[in-house]
Amino acid sequence: MRRCLDFIQRTFFSLLPRTNYFRRLIWFGCLTVSIPIIIAGSAYYHFSIVKVSDQFKEDNKAALVLMKDRMENLMTSVEHDSLKISISSVVKDNIGKPGFKTDWFQQSGVQDLFLIHKNSNNLIDDIVFYEALSGIVLAQNYGYVTYDNYKSRSDLDAALNMNVPAGWVYLPDAAVNGYITYFRRLPILPSGQPQGALLVHVKEEVLKNNLTGYSTYSKNQSLLILDSNNKIILHSTNDLTWGKLAGDTVGLTDILEDETSSGQYLIKAQNGDSYIAVFQRSLLGRTYISLLPEHELLQQVSWIRWLIVFTVAVFLIVGLLLTFFASRRIYNPIENLIKYGENLQGGRSIKQQGNEIEFLKSCLGHLNEQALALETYMQKTRPNLRDQLLRKFLKGFTGSGESLLRDCADFQIPTKGSFVVLITIVENLFKEKRFLPNEGAIVLFAVMNVIKELLTKSQLNGYVVEHNERESITILHFDESVPRERILLLTRTFAEEIKEALNKYLSFSVSNGVGGIYMDITRLSDGYHEAQAALQNRIFSDSQAILFFDELEPSAKQSLFFYPREQEKVIVEALSRGELVYAEKGLNEFAKTLRDSGSYNTIYQCYHVLLSSIIQSLEEQGPGVIDSLEGNWFDQLKARQTAREIYEWYIEIIFPLYQQLTEEFRKKSVKIAIQKVCKHIRENPGANHSLIESAEMIGMSPSYLSRMFKKEVGVAFIEYLTEYKVEKAKQSLQDTDLSVMEIAEVVGYSERNLNRAFQRYVGMSPKQYRISNR
Repeated sequence: MRRCLDFIQRTFFSLLPRTNYFRRLIWFGCLTVSIPIIIAGSAYYHFSIVKVSDQFKEDNKAALVLMKDRMENLMTSVEHDSLKISISSVVKDNIGKPGFKTDWFQQSGVQDLFLIHKNSNNLIDDIVFYEALSGIVLAQNYGYVTYDNYKSRSDLDAALNMNVPAGWVYLPDAAVNGYITYFRRLPILPSGQPQGALLVHVKEEVLKNNLTGYSTYSKNQSLLILDSNNKIILHSTNDLTWGKLAGDTVGLTDILEDETSSGQYLIKAQNGDSYIAVFQRSLLGRTYISLLPEHELLQQVSWIRWLIVFTVAVFLIVGLLLTFFASRRIYNPIENLIKYGENLQGGRSIKQQGNEIEFLKSCLGHLNEQALALETYMQKTRPNLRDQLLRKFLKGFTGSGESLLRDCADFQIPTKGSFVVLITIVENLFKEKRFLPNEGAIVLFAVMNVIKELLTKSQLNGYVVEHNERESITILHFDESVPRERILLLTRTFAEEIKEALNKYLSFSVSNGVGGIYMDITRLSDGYHEAQAALQNRIFSDSQAILFFDELEPSAKQSLFFYPREQEKVIVEALSRGELVYAEKGLNEFAKTLRDSGSYNTIYQCYHVLLSSIIQSLEEQGPGVIDSLEGNWFDQLKARQTAREIYEWYIEIIFPLYQQLTEEFRKKSVKIAIQKVCKHIRENPGANHSLIESAEMIGMSPSYLSRMFKKEVGVAFIEYLTEYKVEKAKQSLQDTDLSVMEIAEVVGYSERNLNRAFQRYVGMSPKQYRISNR
């Protein structure tokens, strides 16, 4: 056994450095890393237990307050809407009122009131009003129905039999349909038996979706809401308890008996699990309870123990390996020297496994390997540094003469000869569905690789660099002996090869701009600017794919060019009317006029002015339209370089987006304007309303108001006005003792006109109507 242990020890230490110094260094490094981790980890574990406990108390308390405030706002909004409906004149005055059963005008007012409150509160799904004397039920979703024919009579009976005047309940039929109901007995101030009821139905799932906690430990957390009678209104994890008394649930007794506004308990559930309960009470008597399993809190810190063990093991292994390999790779030559010195001092001869020369050769070999690795790295970085130098030449920065020659010599760049700059740009990249808008760098990378391969195969001398995410720049170099005609021919041939290869292999359409021929590398910036100017010529015509700056004919610029204001007016007015065809025709004329200017900058500036006018027209449509614009339109226009790209951008993006924005705003503004007119008529029944007056009030033409009024309301303006005045007169005939002439003055009619309106809409005179309804 001892021999086996000695063998393992010898084998292990043979792998380590042969000096005690390095062996001690390894173990010292491992212990130096491990001991602080163990001490710090243990302290952190105990600290975390205390910290997590305190954090849970504060976090859960704060989260419960936030949840309580949110749910109180939601539930209180429903209660306030119920109260507003109950005290409104159209509901309050009709409780116990004879004739309400046949007064469809009042019933319509109740329905309108329901619609207003339902639209203003997205929690409300349905509103039901029951008037016991007339025996009718008005529901937002069901409409008008008598009590005997109402399918959910049991809900009304249950609400009227409640011992409280108002509250949240689960009614028989409503609960089956997934509703929780806030009921209110009418009238609000009780005077004997209730004369009606108001039910506001809210979807259980809507409230339940809002019953979420903001606590960090909300994964297995349960949330409850109790009303002032300790009934469970909502339970986030157990739907079977909804509507039941909280006292029937094991463990909640202590919370129900506690009279404070907030607190915390450790309770036992029926299944034996322990829960940490935190509760908060609202000013309206509702109780909000959060239940968290106790074992989940303990799990929050159990991972720390495993992390300590794992971290110590990892650091021990990593520390051991790093120290071992570092000592073997770095210190071996020094170790050999130490051993060699010890042998010389002891007078012992070195075994002929390797003499001094072999030892020196091994050291030199190691240094040579490091030098080769450094040289390889430098070779990899040379192209990037060379491209940076070429980009400096393209920008016009050359530095001093000596530094220029030295830098070019380092990167083997010739300084004399003939230089030609060729810029390649992908056309209509915006319409490429294969790439995202922000993937221009990927497209440029693919284009540059194709051009580099073509340059290698063509046996031309040159370099390919990138300037931005759209331009690929090729710098061609020719010997001084090559004639100018030969240079132009080779350059054109190479540009054709680029165009055909990119179209064949990548399905890209490209344009190539070629600058002039210069005999000095310091003139590369001039060639680059000329190539850019050649590409700018596409703003006039994009029919040519290869453009030589020296071959372009100078454009005949107009001495006095005036901005085409008339064409702009045609475009903007056509867009305002929603006539895109006329807007497109106007843009064609606009583009033709700009091409005659013969100036690239003038054309671009005019297109910017046109875009500004379109945006200003959008802003004049009304407040809020300009806020819905997405992206920077001026940056998008700047990215378009050719006449076709600019034209298609206006036609395919700007014009349809303008139409969409204006139509949405126009529909919304028309509806609001019609509502304003109807409100003005209701608030001023005796005024002499006219279509022209109403149109001036809302800023519309009378014909447009008449057409939109009938579309929104369903009847013409005059019909609506007459019907409203007749209904107002019918109400006055029933409820007051005013004469027919006085009532006619109230509604803005003469007695003769009132008689005519009654004969038409009611079929009898006002006097006959009063007699028949009294």
